[in-house]
Amino acid sequence: MRKMTFMLVALLFAMTVGAQDKIQITGAVSGTDSVLVFDLSQGMLRAKIPVREGRFSTTIPVEKQELLGIGSLRSYIPFFADGNSVEIDFNTHTTKGSELNMLAGRCDYSLDSLATVYTASIRKMREGVSSPGDMEELMSRYNNEREGILKQYAHTMIPAIYLPDMVMQLTYAQIEPWLKPDAPYMSHPRMATAIRFAEGMKKKQPGLLFTDLVMRDMDGRERKLSEWCGKGNYVLVDFWASWCAPCRKEMPNVVESYLKYHSKGYEIVGVSFDNQAPAWKAAVKNMGMDWPQISDLKGWESAAAEVYGVMGIPSNILLDGEGRIVASELRGERLFTKLKEIYGF
Repeated sequence: MRKMTFMLVALLFAMTVGAQDKIQITGAVSGTDSVLVFDLSQGMLRAKIPVREGRFSTTIPVEKQELLGIGSLRSYIPFFADGNSVEIDFNTHTTKGSELNMLAGRCDYSLDSLATVYTASIRKMREGVSSPGDMEELMSRYNNEREGILKQYAHTMIPAIYLPDMVMQLTYAQIEPWLKPDAPYMSHPRMATAIRFAEGMKKKQPGLLFTDLVMRDMDGRERKLSEWCGKGNYVLVDFWASWCAPCRKEMPNVVESYLKYHSKGYEIVGVSFDNQAPAWKAAVKNMGMDWPQISDLKGWESAAAEVYGVMGIPSNILLDGEGRIVASELRGERLFTKLKEIYGF
């Protein structure tokens, strides 16, 4: 059963405008009084189906080939609105319906055990029981399993279920072969996010020369990224925001890297996605970010988002002395491993 990977902005029973079809959904489940149906492309709640004596049934309007998920806020089983009714039995882990949806069910159930272990490991890491290294190893295994499914069913719509969730854990070199214009899954609306994210990754590929940004520093002075980049030293361009909890969690690592390597020429330039100057300045002071900071205070409309394909923060690029990208998305141990490779300690 898939794990939820998107945030529900609001629990609204939103029906797709201009729906072209209907789908009958039936099934069996134990231990709950309702099941939820989600639009996986938009991240919206589509229906809440009451469960009576272990059974549920409803009919809802849909767009043709819309990708839906049924389950709970924590997990779901995917299926396509392909003009056929679908029956989901949570007790026996079976999906009945079209050939495509039965295939989607089998693929999903095959990942259940590994997904359960992965989710448990995330909880353990948050509790300090397991390490980020353990998580990376498990994520690699999980992605390998999903990639095996992708390869086997690349001629179907099945990759539309998995690729959007995988792109953030893969390199551009790993994801690029799947972005074939003539592949059947590429036209599915759910792939839009994966395509945009891949395009962003492409802009951060090693070897590319940095693109200049013109923003203002915390004193309101206009500054250029080129004042620091391409001047002979390694520079970490760090994309962050004061309101970003993951950024705050990662910042002690960034601070430690600065303290350890700045005397050797290593520089950091913070590019903030804030839109309120006071919050930006306070965060810089409180977290000890003693390096240059710039921002256009436009939040997600920041020029950096388009120039460097930033779709999520924290994010970063590491530039060499010539201003060419060496690596990107260096967080935690990955950042220190790369800097040790460069500076020798």
